[in-house]
Amino acid sequence: TMERVRVHHFNGDNFSWQITEQVSVLQCESDHASGLGFHPGTGSDATRIEDCRCHDNKGDGIFLCWRVQNAVFRNNEIFANGQYGISIGHKDTDNLFENNRVYGNGSHGVYFREESEENGGHRNVFKRNTVEDNGVSVKPAYGFYIGGTTHDILIENTIVRSTGKGHQAGAIFLGKNASKIVERNNTFAGHPGVVREGQ
Repeated sequence: TMERVRVHHFNGDNFSWQITEQVSVLQCESDHASGLGFHPGTGSDATRIEDCRCHDNKGDGIFLCWRVQNAVFRNNEIFANGQYGISIGHKDTDNLFENNRVYGNGSHGVYFREESEENGGHRNVFKRNTVEDNGVSVKPAYGFYIGGTTHDILIENTIVRSTGKGHQAGAIFLGKNASKIVERNNTFAGHPGVVREGQ
């Protein structure tokens, strides 16, 4: 357990762990890393990141590396990071993202990487998040960008909006191979809701 720890201005990733089980990061702050803010790494099962702040890191705010599974990301504030707010990809499955605020990041707020079906970030659930004004450095950007052959994603009771402060051009971008993406009871404002590749 890491609790009430601030790591800042580190030349690399501020918080990183690999091949672990049940790591808890609680009420911590990660800022101004030259790399990633929080990096739950390869083979990390049942991670918890809760009540944390993650901002002004050069890379992604939270980067799920390879086979990050059964994790909970709750009540976090993720903003002003140089790339993505949250990046999900290689076998990162069965995770819960709840009541997070993701805003003002350089590119997409939540990014599902371009993975094959066998390696996709499937069965992730997003509830009661706020994702807004991302794409500060990249145009266009999206609140959620679901690339690759990714399936079985639930986004519900979430606010995705643009107030004109970034280049967030749509709430949810669906790549041509994404499937079984369920969005319900969400609020979209300032831009289109669901944007499909090629349409």
